Amino acid sequence: MNSENYIQIELYCQQTQTPMEFIDELLEFEMIEVQHIENKIYVEPRHIVEIERVYRLRNELGINMEGIDTLNHMIKKVNQLEQELKMLRDRLTIYEH
Repeated sequence: MNSENYIQIELYCQQTQTPMEFIDELLEFEMIEVQHIENKIYVEPRHIVEIERVYRLRNELGINMEGIDTLNHMIKKVNQLEQELKMLRDRLTIYEH
């Protein structure tokens, strides 16, 4: 597997002063996915946004990881419900015309 499309976690943590323990917590709660390439841990760039979002929630708002995990599940559920509502509205517009 090629590491060109990934960001090395250790370097990211050093540059952003993010504790590696925080990354371990994200992995424990399955909030991000990593790839192991040549004995190093890498993450896809799309997960960086999630890392930074969760880090801000924890450090700026004081929400613990369990609370963040619950928030993530609730946000996913709301998004699913919004998609379902849109689909049902689209179906209804067929009958209104």
